[in-house]
Parts: sequence; structure tokens; C-alpha cells
Amino acid sequence: MNGKQRLAEQSRRWFWEAFVALLEEKNYQEISISEIAARAQLARRTFYRSFKSKEDLLDYYCHGKIAEYLDSLKESEKTSNSFDDLLLTFFEFWWQERRTLRLLIKNNLFSSLLEAWTPQSVKIYDLFQAPWHIQGTQIEIEYIMSFSTGGFWNILNSWLNKKNPEPAQQLASTLSKALNRLMVVSKD
Repeated sequence: MNGKQRLAEQSRRWFWEAFVALLEEKNYQEISISEIAARAQLARRTFYRSFKSKEDLLDYYCHGKIAEYLDSLKESEKTSNSFDDLLLTFFEFWWQERRTLRLLIKNNLFSSLLEAWTPQSVKIYDLFQAPWHIQGTQIEIEYIMSFSTGGFWNILNSWLNKKNPEPAQQLASTLSKALNRLMVVSKD
């Protein structure tokens, strides 16, 4: 990345940070591009060099966080590839983002993260092993990942929406026990 690209990326981060700060103060619909630019101490035209809209800014965050999550998943797989460890990696990663995710949930924007995540889910299926994986067609795999993605994001939504959420380790353990029990019951 050259100096101009680094500066543009820094500006995008400042716009995101300004946006999050404003979300702590007011509802999404009430926030203007001018306010975001002013809070970031950048020109409004600079915003439009990087983003078309607030939705585009939100997409920037969502796609960036998903890329970071995939990197953390790849790193954790180097040390362990057990399903329990993958669950823990998922919940620990998103726990670090709880402040922002809670703001997205509060403003009915959490689905933006899910929309960005869903197209990536088949890639995750191909990269990492899990108990429900099958050697299926592309369509079958898409259905399996839609099912599991929806479940994980609903859990994440419920968990982070609580006033005092359980620790990531406890949630991962609870989910692991339930899924293991489900597998035992389905074999009967």
C-alpha cells in the first residue's frame, strides 16, 4: 500500500469511528454525512471519495470485520481445529466487537453484517471442518451454511443484546453441548 492508499484507509477508519461515536448519541436515521465528516474532522467531499452513503460506510465495516474474523479463524486452526475451539474463536472474536454490534442491533442494522456474511459462508465451509459437513452439491452446501449462519447470528444477536451477557467460553460450551446432544439424538 502506497502513502496515498494508507491515507485513504486512515480516512475511512476515521469516518467509521466518527459514525460509531454518533450512533452512541443518536439514531442512525438522524445522522447526516455532514455530521460524520465534521466528527471525523475531514471534509464532506473526502467522505464521498470513499463512500456513496452511510450504508456504504456500514458495508465497509461489515466486510472488514468479516475478513478479520476469517483471518482469526485461520490462525486458530493452526493450533487446533476442534469444533469446540472454532466455536470459542467465533464468540471471542465477536465479543471484542460487542460495543459496535450492540449499536448496530439497537439501530436495526445488525442484518447488514449478516448480509455481508452470507456470501462468505460457503468459503468458510470449504476452509474449515465441522460436524455437519457433507460431501454435497453446491446447492446443498449453500442450504447447510444458510441454516448454520442464521443460527449463529441469532445466537450472537440474543447474546450481545443482553444487559450482562455470559462469557464467550460459557456460551461456546453451552452451544457445543447442545449440538453434541442433537447429534446423539439424531442418530437414535
